[in-house]
Parts: sequence; C-alpha cells; structure tokens
Amino acid sequence: MCKPALFLLLFLAACAERWEKPGVTEAEADAAQAACTRFAAAQIMPNLVTEMTRPGWYDPGETSCWKSNGIKRCEVVRRPGWRVAEYLTYDANAPMRQAVRSSCLTNQGFTYKGLRPLRLF
Repeated sequence: MCKPALFLLLFLAACAERWEKPGVTEAEADAAQAACTRFAAAQIMPNLVTEMTRPGWYDPGETSCWKSNGIKRCEVVRRPGWRVAEYLTYDANAPMRQAVRSSCLTNQGFTYKGLRPLRLF
C-alpha cells in the first residue's frame, strides 16, 4: 500500500460520526450511538464475501540490457514466474447494518451532522 493511501485510511479511521439531539450531551449521544451499533450488529450478521480481484498470471519478467566497453550486459529487473491471484474480502452486509444503525438513531430523534475528528484524550 502506498503511503498517501495509508495516510488517507488512517485519517478516515480517525473520524467519528456526529449525531445530535437537542438537550442531549455529547456523552449521551455517544452512548446512544454505541447502543444502536450493538443493535444493528445483532440484527444484521456479517456476510463476508471473497472476490478475486486479479487472477494468477505468468509474469515474463523484465531484463534491462546495455553496452559497456563494447560488451553487452544485462540485468534482471523483475524475475519471471507465476504470480498468485489477488483477493479482496469484504462484508456485503455492512451497508445494510449501517442503515439499521442510522434508522435506530433517527428513531430516537437524533440528526446526523457529519464527521468529527476523533479525540485521542
């Protein structure tokens, strides 16, 4: 994984949803979110799906050649050989579980206000 993608992943993971309801403290809102998360998890079980994103293939490799003092020299840049297939596993029920969680909070009178930075202290 490249460093910019890793940074973006860490940045997104460091955010939390902000749900508000008049007269409710942030701690009470956090508790309601946790309760709705547990409720949604109990209602919609994970459905892990694995898909092949790239089949296995034969890589012919790469060789770089040049002349030095009239002599042809070559260097293997990438060795030839079979490369393994690549797979991605994801939870197909995650969007449905998120919808149940959001509905739970909305039914309690909360309004979604976007993401907030996660506080570390």
